Amino acid sequence: MRDLIRRAAVAAGATALMLGASAGAAAASTSAPASHLYWANNQAGTIVEANLNGTSAHIIASGQHGPRGVAVGASHLYWADEAAGTIVEAGLNGTSAHVIASSQGQPLGVAVNASHLYWADLNAGTIVEANLNGTSATTVASGQLFPAGVAVDASHLYWGNQGTVTNPGTIVEANLDGTGAKTIASGKGSPYGVAVNASHLYWANQITSTNGTIHEANLDGTSAKVIASRQNGPSGVAVGP
Repeated sequence: MRDLIRRAAVAAGATALMLGASAGAAAASTSAPASHLYWANNQAGTIVEANLNGTSAHIIASGQHGPRGVAVGASHLYWADEAAGTIVEAGLNGTSAHVIASSQGQPLGVAVNASHLYWADLNAGTIVEANLNGTSATTVASGQLFPAGVAVDASHLYWGNQGTVTNPGTIVEANLDGTGAKTIASGKGSPYGVAVNASHLYWANQITSTNGTIHEANLDGTSAKVIASRQNGPSGVAVGP
């Protein structure tokens, strides 16, 4: 596989999984105990499962149109298929994959907690919340400037707006229902994947094709700093327990 999977310590007791975008890989947001690694190969149209050290990688779902973000719940996988405009649910081994939300514009990032699924729709400029089976999908934030990555913790949503040349990217925090949305980091180039743990936020920034960066900040967006540079179009980022 041409996709580059990297593992690097970024905080005490934490690891980040940064997936290079050479073949459109996307990282996994997780709410389940870590036992496996999953990623999406955008161009190949596959979902891959591997051990946490990357060994025994094997395709568990194929025939997808353009999968991007992947999220891992307690008993299911979820991914966004940007080309088909759908959100897909499957068993943790990739079986019984089926569409649970359709007619989305260009869904990219996906996040999950114990009760809800969230995704970012790049073209629509929205953040969507739904039940874990995809029902009751509701826009909880609109008017966003090309949102790509989304993350969730116990009390907040976080997402990255890629922005434009004249309006550089931002990191946004909101309540779980989308209220109280506020920019907590601005002028961030083109944020893509977003991840969160108990103490920090992380995001991948596609500044240029050869000089992407990984950022770390406090949960309120302060003390933002580059912790990895000269990445080749980083798109997904995840953080372990």
